[in-house]
Amino acid sequence: MRKDDQHAMAENVNVCSQCAYDPFLVEQIQLMGRVVACGLCNSTRSCWPLREVVVYVEEALDKHVCIGTHRHVDRDNNISVTHGESAEHWIRLMFGNAAGEPVVGAVCSNLKYFRRDDKYLKRSHAHHHIGLKWGEFAEGVKHGNRFFNQHAREYLDWLFEGVHTYSAKSEPLAVVRVLTPENASPIYRARTCMTASSVEEISADPETQLAAPPKELAGEGRMNPVGVPAFYGAFKRITCVAELRPPVGGTVVSGEFKLTEPVSVLDFERFEAADLGPEPSVFDPDYFLKSGRREFLKYLHDMITAPVLPGSERNYLVSQFIAEYLATCVEPRIDGVIFKSVQDPSGSNIALFSHAVCVETALQWEFQGAGGVRGPRQLDAPRIEYVKGSLVQHVIDAVEYRPIDKALAERAQGGESI
Repeated sequence: MRKDDQHAMAENVNVCSQCAYDPFLVEQIQLMGRVVACGLCNSTRSCWPLREVVVYVEEALDKHVCIGTHRHVDRDNNISVTHGESAEHWIRLMFGNAAGEPVVGAVCSNLKYFRRDDKYLKRSHAHHHIGLKWGEFAEGVKHGNRFFNQHAREYLDWLFEGVHTYSAKSEPLAVVRVLTPENASPIYRARTCMTASSVEEISADPETQLAAPPKELAGEGRMNPVGVPAFYGAFKRITCVAELRPPVGGTVVSGEFKLTEPVSVLDFERFEAADLGPEPSVFDPDYFLKSGRREFLKYLHDMITAPVLPGSERNYLVSQFIAEYLATCVEPRIDGVIFKSVQDPSGSNIALFSHAVCVETALQWEFQGAGGVRGPRQLDAPRIEYVKGSLVQHVIDAVEYRPIDKALAERAQGGESI
């Protein structure tokens, strides 16, 4: 068939929403098509002209592939090789490897800017714009509006959209997990003791001394700011001891805790293997934004668990902001997070947010002349409690260091190290 005849066919043939096959194209045809006879299946339903489908395909091809590389050897060897795949190969992939679908053949026969005989290579995409969005978010939280940052809130709305649905049908992979008193592993919490009297103090009242601190004494951590208590624990004793980074010869006391009520926790360790839902369509104008977000979520765990050196606690602001967002802005409410241990590569940590581990109270106001406060009133009790008889004292015998050696440049004169 001549090229002119092929384009004439594209002008006259209509493609219905069912034959379009790709979910994005199906939705667009249903929204903006007109009811006519489909030229591929003869059914009467909402359709687009085939030429419109070809336009979408060629726009997607232009973004995703480039002309293949050519290798030519001199006439003595008579070798000429073009690296890449045919346009039809890439179009089949765009339609989900649906080689037998009529729409694939119809599109391939009516390409305008891509030749069926040419070879094409996939373009590389680094999703730099996704890293830029994260950088803008982190910079704004650390050095901009921290408490009323609408831009940061909108960014997290976008980043965590649908988080409750990720692998929700597969409990072993679900990103948001419900831990109950029946299914939860033991949770351990530890404190460093600088003196013998500290050991005695904890031993006398471990229920209080190892629990989340009262708000007046709550220091900042990876998932909480100063004055907002959180419960940091681990699923192994050795992990919670390592997280304290105690000195050789120091003493650490640890105890076991158990849940008394269910808690909903976001497990950052599961993002990498999670089912994040259907892949975005390559025909979607926002394809790179959506696919980049999916890719970034796999690395989010590393971003929020990066080691923070003493004196650099400002870097906690980003993870603190995320934790507060999860605790207050996500529905259903999230009670805590699970993340890998920086100090013990084989261990995992859990942080339960203030509302799940502290006696939550509310102040009741009433007018009494000039006004006054009546309260407080208890709302909820902690959902975790100490297991009696579980206290263990650890004396730190040795600490293992695993340095990564990097060569330093030397001054040009005198060989003096920088």
